Amino acid sequence: MPSITSHHLFVKLVWLLVFVIIAAFWTTVYYYAYNFPYYDDFQSIVLFLTNYIQSDSLSDKLMLFFEQNFEHRIVLAKLLTLAVFLVTGQVNIKILIILGDLSLLGTLFLIFKFFLNKQISLLGFFAIVCLLFQVQHYEDTISWATCSLQHAPCLFFSMWSFYLALHRKNVFWSSLLATLALFTSANGLSTIFIVIAITACSSIPKLHKMTQATFLLFVTALHLLTIKIHSGSMLDHIVNHVAVKSVLLLSFVGQLADTNYTSSMVPSVVLGFIFLFPLTIVLTKFFTKTLSDVTTMQWFSITGILTLLFVGFLIVFARGKMPDFDGYRMDRYKIYSAFFGIFSVAFYDSYWTLSKAGSLLKMGVAAAALIFCISSYYVYYDKITHYNREISANELNYDWSKTIYYPVVFEDVSIENNLDFAQQHFLLSDQGRLREIVRNIDWEKSKASIDATIADLPDRFVISNAKTNQASPQADELYIVATDAVDNQPKYFCLAFNNYVRSVKGFYTTFRKSVGTEFTSTFYKRKLKPGNYNLFLLSVHGEKTVSLNSIGKITL
Repeated sequence: MPSITSHHLFVKLVWLLVFVIIAAFWTTVYYYAYNFPYYDDFQSIVLFLTNYIQSDSLSDKLMLFFEQNFEHRIVLAKLLTLAVFLVTGQVNIKILIILGDLSLLGTLFLIFKFFLNKQISLLGFFAIVCLLFQVQHYEDTISWATCSLQHAPCLFFSMWSFYLALHRKNVFWSSLLATLALFTSANGLSTIFIVIAITACSSIPKLHKMTQATFLLFVTALHLLTIKIHSGSMLDHIVNHVAVKSVLLLSFVGQLADTNYTSSMVPSVVLGFIFLFPLTIVLTKFFTKTLSDVTTMQWFSITGILTLLFVGFLIVFARGKMPDFDGYRMDRYKIYSAFFGIFSVAFYDSYWTLSKAGSLLKMGVAAAALIFCISSYYVYYDKITHYNREISANELNYDWSKTIYYPVVFEDVSIENNLDFAQQHFLLSDQGRLREIVRNIDWEKSKASIDATIADLPDRFVISNAKTNQASPQADELYIVATDAVDNQPKYFCLAFNNYVRSVKGFYTTFRKSVGTEFTSTFYKRKLKPGNYNLFLLSVHGEKTVSLNSIGKITL
């Protein structure tokens, strides 16, 4: 009886942790997602809806949905943007991010259906929750609407399409979902061929198979023949440096061991090999004629791994002739790292129940996934808050000087007219936190000045504090503000980059990190209008200004 009681308590604890993990993730999304466009968002959201509203032709409106966004056609993102506008009369970037993230819950529901059918254990399901609802993939789910509406939703449509096909459900819905995946992101191209292959191996009538294949191949051919590939000769890229790119592909697969932090590719390559080994197992079973041993859950995982592998192939092999040791590890691809882990856990789960050692391994994997999930909040806090502050700084810069400052590489000569129209008609902004903080600041009554070094370089000003000076030890955020020397009005709002003070205990009790004592900030001259500017260091703690210090002047 005690063992039964303890088992029930353990099950209740696991389910409690499941709900806590999901709730913590969604709270983070709600708090850090910001209602202002960033980078691709200007084209895929602001410019799209601007052109849609201004167009009088029904055919032109329809064609806007199928315009390219790099090598993608992001029809879903545009449909959701239009739907939000038609329902609410405005577009809220944060709402779009949240809508995109609902696909994570939809994918989890699929895994839950396998759990109900006893094809995956509770601990396996728990490990999947930990890998899915963590913040390593913050660019895809918190900071960037374009990513939020592409990557996870594309996987969502793909996996539901595979699920229906594997269970011999309605061919029409399976085909429709595959088409949605294709027009959510170019990464959904593989979904078309995988679904056709699954249906071809099923026992449904041949007429249905042929109809599905004809329809999907026709849509895919039409899509590919009318899209422009910007990255050059793909064949030339694929056949060069195959060995090195193969290692990078393994590293891409295993990016749960983020090479940006491990300072070595070895952990990610090893993890990549483990995550791809299910393909070897299935191939072995194929040659030994034991494929009947593969469960539906495992086939589902294989289809997921193949889809993700296609994405990795595009990123590592197809983008350039030379191996790119930095491009594949960008944080905007971390959602695929999470799903490689998820499908691997789902595949291996049935093997872990075969022995006592397997059960211990299952416990170890679940514990490791939980630790990873919890740790991701600390490890990626710096980047999450940086994006939040960068985008909110854009809002202030545009209010003050009609400038989109971040990212620095972003250039669009028409953005002023387009964004003005958007703000007047549909892009209604919330009262941002930073806007509230700076609203009542008297820029003429700053505290005593502090020493700072201002390096005047050909294309930029680099401002850094003197080694003997310290920023406020209570500050959570530091910014450099440039005010017009004539009227003392703020013109440019720039992040002050700094190292956070390391304090694990402090972080998990306050969910904040305080900044270190040194900072540096860069003003790029091409982003500034000619004039004389006074510079101030703005230190912020929580929701209030801590201090405002004068740090010098610049002239452009």
